[in-house]
Amino acid sequence: MSARLACSAHHISGFTPQRIRSDLSNYSPLFSLVSIEQRQGVTRATIGNIVSVKAHFYPRYGCTLIDAQKPQPLPRHPLADNPLSGVSKGVDQRKKNTRPPALQELVESQLRHDHESGLDTRALLVIQEGEILAEAYGAGITHQTPLLGWSMSKSLLAILFGRLETLGLADAARGDLFPEWQNDRRCEITLHRLLQMCDGLAFDETYRPGTDATRMLFGPLPASRYALQRPLAHSPGRHFSYASGSTNLVARWMHQTLGGTEATLAFWETAFAAPLGLTSTILELDGDGVFIGSSYGYASAREWGRIGATLLGGYGVGHNPQPFLDPTWLTRALTPNQSDNDPRYAYQLWLNNRTNQLPQLYPQLPADSFYMLGNREQKLMVAPSHNAVVVRLGWSASPYPIEDRFGEILQLLPH
Repeated sequence: MSARLACSAHHISGFTPQRIRSDLSNYSPLFSLVSIEQRQGVTRATIGNIVSVKAHFYPRYGCTLIDAQKPQPLPRHPLADNPLSGVSKGVDQRKKNTRPPALQELVESQLRHDHESGLDTRALLVIQEGEILAEAYGAGITHQTPLLGWSMSKSLLAILFGRLETLGLADAARGDLFPEWQNDRRCEITLHRLLQMCDGLAFDETYRPGTDATRMLFGPLPASRYALQRPLAHSPGRHFSYASGSTNLVARWMHQTLGGTEATLAFWETAFAAPLGLTSTILELDGDGVFIGSSYGYASAREWGRIGATLLGGYGVGHNPQPFLDPTWLTRALTPNQSDNDPRYAYQLWLNNRTNQLPQLYPQLPADSFYMLGNREQKLMVAPSHNAVVVRLGWSASPYPIEDRFGEILQLLPH
């Protein structure tokens, strides 16, 4: 964990050694035992003479843990020579002096209050009708800084899948996804069920040593290959279970369908990133060259906001009359799952709808809102009733008061 996160924080986000160590220690004091060395493109994390792990940085697709037994250089990304830049091209960046003053003052005040209370909010951004109305950044962070979204990356991966479906390259109803599943009931699992995390696969999402989540993200096997080996625990379609493995299986299917790493990266560049004007956004790869869509998406706050804004009607940026996401796909992507236990999850998105058994996730926020959520309190709200997106990125061990903060922002939005 130290090697991977320190590598990405250094090379992608440009964080200082002090911030990197502080961020790791935010998880546990045990991280103080780890020594971290950055040398050219390699990050080495060691505990005395007991264990040493390395991660390698590759331009444009991030950091990958190095398998000391079988080092496999990843292919070159078409954008390898382009500098990281978070300058927005699609969302209208109103000059600060033309933004609603009260709203800009509010987000700046919220950020200061979060800093004083130890919440470490690093970026707050408000978009309405495709325009940035307010934004504020913490010390050392700018509108160009790519920030880790953790499980917000799941929603990013789902939108990428939606782009494939829009272009006729995928069908969420498809089953028989992998040859490894042909001889058991896992062949019944569809992409639709994986996207809704109702696939029935056994997966322990708790983040403790030895669980599925930690073995998948920080163990010797590539993340998607680890997820591929999970057995069934429930009949497919009946039980919702939040599992990062499900996301990485969608990523693996996309990788195989598009024809491997080079072809997948080319699709990302030409059919996804370019139409949205994304220049700072990275989805890191596992050792098989598959997107780790569950966890390792980096983007500037503006680009996270632009990604979320694609879910407001399905259109991308500019004046292209063709939708970036097919409206019928978007409707399906925002439909509650049909599980017996928790329907408040759609295509890698949390829904704020109320059910007979369960309350809204955030009762004080709009009932039609839905969310991209991530570890360390990453929060992105899409509120269709306000035609708005609100983004909070930071590094908090304690809960972020999303209802209070986002509620205050919505009250000041122009009608």
